[in-house]
Amino acid sequence: MALSLELAAFGMAVVVSMVNFALPLLAMRLGASPFQLGVVGTVGPLCYTLAAPFTGRLADRLRPKRLMIAGAVIYALVYTGIVWTERVEDLLPPVGLGGAVVALFWPPLAAWIAEGKDREALARALGEYNVAWCTGVVAGPLLGGLAFHVNFRLPFWGAAGLNMAIIALLVGVPGGSGAPTRAEADPPSGVRHPMLYVIWVANFAGYFALGTVRALFPKLGTELGFSPKALGILMALISLAQLATFVHYRTKAGRDVRGLKPLVAAQALAVGGMGLVSISKEAYGFALGFLLLGFLLGTTYSLSLFHSLYGQVQMGAYSGLNEAIVGSGILVGPFVGGWVAQHSGLRAPYVLCALIVAGAVTIEGVLLRHGARNSPKAERP
Repeated sequence: MALSLELAAFGMAVVVSMVNFALPLLAMRLGASPFQLGVVGTVGPLCYTLAAPFTGRLADRLRPKRLMIAGAVIYALVYTGIVWTERVEDLLPPVGLGGAVVALFWPPLAAWIAEGKDREALARALGEYNVAWCTGVVAGPLLGGLAFHVNFRLPFWGAAGLNMAIIALLVGVPGGSGAPTRAEADPPSGVRHPMLYVIWVANFAGYFALGTVRALFPKLGTELGFSPKALGILMALISLAQLATFVHYRTKAGRDVRGLKPLVAAQALAVGGMGLVSISKEAYGFALGFLLLGFLLGTTYSLSLFHSLYGQVQMGAYSGLNEAIVGSGILVGPFVGGWVAQHSGLRAPYVLCALIVAGAVTIEGVLLRHGARNSPKAERP
């Protein structure tokens, strides 16, 4: 079963990243303005962020397998038909629906993977899951680009076809439709909640920086004379570093997801990395900054997903909240960063990212001190 769920995660990551790569190209084919491109790129993540907490709760009641199959079916139908749109504004309803229904897949899948596992088994399973979907994210844009070059419809039809394969795979996987189970009794609330909230804050800050970089760095890079190929390689370094970090946490089998030292180290390095991006003129400086950002994202997501699921009764609900936090960071970063860039220059957003990550560390310290005062007998994480 584990291998089937990992293959499903890889496949859906390829599907979503293919679509996300091809969607702005389709919009430009329809004559989209820069503002319209921004709107099209925002609608899907916005609907995903709003839907994820609700679909996570549904996974605790209706169980993951049925929700995942329903989400994959609707997603395939949406993007099979989207190629027939004739106006940019006609893209918005299907893109919004696609963002909402893909939330039927990810939070339930994470909850399903977590069922019945102790600490080490959960950390190992989530590590394998993270490696699977992140590998798909790396592969998807490449496949989408090749397909779009042949025919603009192929990325969407290819994504729909792969969705059908995922559905067939899920139908044959046992489980995922019974009563919710958990591996252990809940950890004491004084340990669980401060740690969980701390990591959620860190996760938001990391994905705020990612959203900002994805949306705004191509403009800075173009003005500095980087080719599209060079820009693509630089941006890919973030996902590759995140993938390498996921591999690290998978091999540790839970030993590095308990404390805050890896989190603080990753945040400190990311602050330096964003500072480096704000002043660099050469590719190697940006490359190092993006590698450090990828390390932060791999660390925060590994820890946040583990602590969102470990010992929870409502694993789907907590998984959904975790995904909503990721989505909100990706949404807010480009808007705030774009405003800062408009008023203070193209390098200012990366200073902002450094300040956001550093500010998150301060908030985390306040949360930990508050939790320690309220639960003096709790074991410190």
